[in-house]
Amino acid sequence: MQALRADLDLARANYTAALARLSALSGVTQPYTGLSGSVLALFDTPPAVGPVDPGRSTIYRTALAEREAANQRLAYERKRAIPDITGSLGVRRLEREGATALVAGVSVPLPLFDSNRGNIAAARAELAGASARAEVARTEAETELRGAIAQAEASEARVRAAQASLATAQEGYRLARIAYEGGKSPLIELLTARHNLGAARGVVLDAQAARFATHAILARLRAAPSPETRSNDLRKEPALRRSCHCACCCRRSRLQHRPPDPARSARTRSRFKGRSVKR
Repeated sequence: MQALRADLDLARANYTAALARLSALSGVTQPYTGLSGSVLALFDTPPAVGPVDPGRSTIYRTALAEREAANQRLAYERKRAIPDITGSLGVRRLEREGATALVAGVSVPLPLFDSNRGNIAAARAELAGASARAEVARTEAETELRGAIAQAEASEARVRAAQASLATAQEGYRLARIAYEGGKSPLIELLTARHNLGAARGVVLDAQAARFATHAILARLRAAPSPETRSNDLRKEPALRRSCHCACCCRRSRLQHRPPDPARSARTRSRFKGRSVKR
């Protein structure tokens, strides 16, 4: 019993830490205190996974951005090798002749000894490396996506198998209870059936938690859910509860607590100031 209580306290601590991380990632001022529903039921209807598209992976997009930056640096270094022609125009006063002369000049540097070949070669090598890294990132993203999709499908199969085992355990417990109440079986058989039912429920919970984790990994690799998944999540997503000390507000809304706006309250008081109430 003490071990089970310790496990329960650990689970509660992990739950509080997860809510704190979620609040920090969401950028809210008031931390979340709980969920109004179970997140394990979000994937009771399997979402549409869609084709493998490594172009939506954040790792591959980062590699593409680095390759584009390297390409721009190469173009910049090539332009630096072009002579920079400079023109000048001015006015000069000739005191001896008592006249004003117009002075113009053109400066054309000749890159005889420094044609920026070293920087161009370095930028070209950097571009080649960035292109190779982008190709590696694309291959790795595609491999991870295929693996995540396979894991998601396997998790769905494990959940279905666990639910079938749970149905069998429930039926076995029902029959054992009927037999015990009719005096046809001893108490030990009823207790064994009850234990098997609890173990089957634990297996279902573990399978659902593993399914949720695999779909979370898949969503992270894809960087954004598909439109079908997004619409299903918006309809079935459980509401988050924030910490609130206002009882009436918590009864009206389970989503969030909005503190009163002082400016709006002042405008309301000034609008109704001086008016008499007719009864």
